Amino acid sequence: MILIHINNIPQSLSEPTSLEAVILAQNIALDSVAIVLNAEVVPRNRWQSILCQHEDKLELFSAVAGG
Repeated sequence: MILIHINNIPQSLSEPTSLEAVILAQNIALDSVAIVLNAEVVPRNRWQSILCQHEDKLELFSAVAGG
């Protein structure tokens, strides 16, 4: 079992899973979020190729319009 943290909330994965698949499983639109993985911003073009590892820490950020 792979344990990751998404915005400090523990989540378990049964197998290695791409960042993109993790985001989709959270019902989040891919074009509405930025990912920081272990304190490093991950470019969107790498989300499919990076697999989550045990104890990874993901921070998800979404843009908010306002003034």
